[in-house]
Amino acid sequence: MQLFAVCAPGLDPVLLAELQALGYQGRAAGGGVELEGTLADVMRLNLWLRTASRLLVRMGEIKATAFPELVRKAAALPWEKFVQGAAQLRVTCRKSRLYHSSAVAERLHIAMEDRLKHKVHLLKASANEDGDGPQLFVARFEHDVCTVSADSSGILLHQRGYRGAQAKAPLRETLAAALLLAAGWRGETGLCDPLCGSGTIAIEGALIAMRRAPGLQRSFAFQEWPGFDARAFRDLVAAARAGEQPLQVRIEASDQDAGAVAAAKENAAHANVTLELAQRQLAQLTPAAGPGLIACNPPYGVRVGGDVRRVFRELGEASRRRPAYGVAALAADESAATAAGLRFRRLLKTQNGGIPVSFLGNV
Repeated sequence: MQLFAVCAPGLDPVLLAELQALGYQGRAAGGGVELEGTLADVMRLNLWLRTASRLLVRMGEIKATAFPELVRKAAALPWEKFVQGAAQLRVTCRKSRLYHSSAVAERLHIAMEDRLKHKVHLLKASANEDGDGPQLFVARFEHDVCTVSADSSGILLHQRGYRGAQAKAPLRETLAAALLLAAGWRGETGLCDPLCGSGTIAIEGALIAMRRAPGLQRSFAFQEWPGFDARAFRDLVAAARAGEQPLQVRIEASDQDAGAVAAAKENAAHANVTLELAQRQLAQLTPAAGPGLIACNPPYGVRVGGDVRRVFRELGEASRRRPAYGVAALAADESAATAAGLRFRRLLKTQNGGIPVSFLGNV
């Protein structure tokens, strides 16, 4: 099957490298990576991908310039492989004669029911939804070609299942993992997040270091598909658990806010990982031998209550107390990051909470 692993803007190089490490060949495309795979691969990739938002299965491409043609061709798609009852449909149209997304969704609904020979309750999927609810189908109409895909993930993959309490401005798990992987950190050296918030970077680091599949604590849309092989999925989960390793590196997380440290402690417990947690200011970061990585998400945008340059200056000072540690950080303002006095280079550019940010590193 043709698959498309979706990711946040700019993360496709990291996602492609992640897929290659899992043994897959792919091609980076706008907003993700295209690849081929089987249903077994769909299950494995949902279980293991750390930086993808969702995994789509391409059902087919339809060239249509009139609605009757769209209905007729869409009725030939294998809807029955992915849905039994209700469904969600998300449609975007660009540079096509059939440009009205609601009208396209209506015709695809008709085609779906024609194929399935029964009524299907259809919900209009909001672009901002995290994927909860019935089976989601995604249709992209571009230059008169409609590409129809079935979402295999369900709730977006950044929702690992361990996050409970929230500190301010949480970082998505997929972005936290991408920051570490883009910095070249693979769980073989120490890790420290001195601005940890709810602990996402440190927890994702622990999962990487333990070689633990990030999807072990959640469910997926493919588990509701008519042809779902429950035994094969149980075998994949069992193999993933058998391949885990004990945590053998030091992973620290600290924050000056007591509520953030409490949230990080709770999330780490839900994730069943061990972190060294402390309440302290960035300026109080203690010296430590390396090698290792300081990775963090300093405040910016609406989160800023103080001076961003001061935060980066303290980050630079902290790193000089750990000379064998590299530094990786998110920054909405790269000029403010120069206050760290580090030779940062841009690792990636993406968005966090709708704000353009750069992943910077001196690694």
